[in-house]
Amino acid sequence: MTNATIKLTLLLSILSLISANAAPQYHRKLKKFTRLHFYVQDILEGPNATVWEVTQAKGTANSASSFGLIRVIDNLITAKPNYNSRHLGRSQGLVAFTDLQEMAFTWNMNFHLTGGKFNGSTVCVVGRIPVAGDFEKEMPIVGGTGAFRMARGYAFLRTYSVDQTTNITVLEYTLNIYHAE
Repeated sequence: MTNATIKLTLLLSILSLISANAAPQYHRKLKKFTRLHFYVQDILEGPNATVWEVTQAKGTANSASSFGLIRVIDNLITAKPNYNSRHLGRSQGLVAFTDLQEMAFTWNMNFHLTGGKFNGSTVCVVGRIPVAGDFEKEMPIVGGTGAFRMARGYAFLRTYSVDQTTNITVLEYTLNIYHAE
């Protein structure tokens, strides 16, 4: 493993531990509920790519599960599946392929909202996502800022569409957020 891979893996582990230990004391303050539904435009290749490979381990090329591959993401969030629909913010974070046996990754994503009453607020989702299996993936919401301070909850992710010509994958999200007033 490269030094950068070890550092990123350690950072993700520390963030998960901090979130897990802080949750019980804040639970009583979570009085509001908000459901957000939006689409994320994931561009894997080309001059406008929004997903970039950062590093990979020495054995990643020989791994059936891409173990050790790390990518950074800065995707557009839209109101509808169409790329040109109303822009709501950015989906920014890290994806690390962390399973030796199957293709699955650890997801650390911040949804940075840039419009309307949630302008400047963020929601953080951290979890494991297996590539195969269920049509819809579920991940925990572990924090937030602004309107979503002390956020907890769960997010559902599904692949809405994949366009091989444009290299754009549209992801559909539904966030169920419990947060402070």
